[in-house]
Amino acid sequence: MNNIPVKPPFFGYKSFDIASEGLLNVLSHKVLFEGRWGFSKRNLSDEEYRDIIENKAKPALEAFIEKEKSDPVIQCKATYGYYQCRSEGNSIKLFNKYATLARYWFPRQKKEPKLCLADFINSDQDDVIACFAVTLGSRIIEEEKKLFAANKYYEYHLLHGLGAELADCAAVCVHRRIHHELYPELSVLENKLAGCRYSFGYPSCPDLSNQKSLLTILDASKIGLSLTESFEMVPELSVSGFIIFNKYACHIVP
Repeated sequence: MNNIPVKPPFFGYKSFDIASEGLLNVLSHKVLFEGRWGFSKRNLSDEEYRDIIENKAKPALEAFIEKEKSDPVIQCKATYGYYQCRSEGNSIKLFNKYATLARYWFPRQKKEPKLCLADFINSDQDDVIACFAVTLGSRIIEEEKKLFAANKYYEYHLLHGLGAELADCAAVCVHRRIHHELYPELSVLENKLAGCRYSFGYPSCPDLSNQKSLLTILDASKIGLSLTESFEMVPELSVSGFIIFNKYACHIVP
């Protein structure tokens, strides 16, 4: 599929820290309260639901924010970069002028037109893909373990749910940074960012073993990331992935 490649500010990777304030700025309270913490409306009246949000959910988040100011548990670090690439059949090959850096294979949709992510990368000319990895660090995991060991399961549930959502927020922060680097003249409107973000392990890119080469080209060990034998990231509250800049790639379910 013909695609006009973006012009990145650099090739290779960069690392940076993300302050907890930055994560909280992109945090969706609705997703956190309902999706992560389970404060959903269900059969409650509007008044009953509002009471739960105002007297349970919001105070719990505010308590974390206040505690984070004096005793921070979030140590968010990110690494991201731009890489030359081309598609070859069902695969995307990442390379520089010296060697092939990585190659990723993708399954095709079972229904017509039976597309896969490789279809949205140029095969006859160099294209560009962005890769990233973020982690909240190990301190928040240690805090979770303390709560669990002390039988404070409710507090553990809240902290783990918040951490999982903040890890996703870190991925959004990196995506926003990439958007601003590629299109500094375009503001972020309604969270519409340049490109479509994907992570290994989802239906469109299910092979978790691809994490290994992804973290290698990003030198993710420098931000404290490693993999288990089953290619799960350590620390747990971490997210990695890649961004394809062909807008039609968004038609492929992550």
